[in-house]
Amino acid sequence: MEFIDGTFAILEKIAHGIDLIGILIVLWGFALGLVGYLRAESANIFRGCTINAMRDVRLKLGSYILLGIEFMIASDLVNTVISRSPDDLIFVAALVVIRTAISYFLGKELEAVRREKEG
Repeated sequence: MEFIDGTFAILEKIAHGIDLIGILIVLWGFALGLVGYLRAESANIFRGCTINAMRDVRLKLGSYILLGIEFMIASDLVNTVISRSPDDLIFVAALVVIRTAISYFLGKELEAVRREKEG
């Protein structure tokens, strides 16, 4: 039983690490998106409309958010292995469903922005 408890503890730490990586990816994307937004706005003030620059910012930020959510879903999947109670399992399953739905619709939005930019 000690071996199983130790394995669950290791898996729990791995899941937390994967979650942390996902959060860091989202934060990094936010920082890059903020810089891109500020550049696009300053270019807009001095040179006129920069719709394509804003689309680039949206694509970049959305891609980082999507990647971060994918890591968080991976963490949720590891948590399903180590969840010990039905309540934990229901909570993790709900998180996976919510994050998957967000990923799906964000992916659709990014695809629409890409098509807008190309067309």
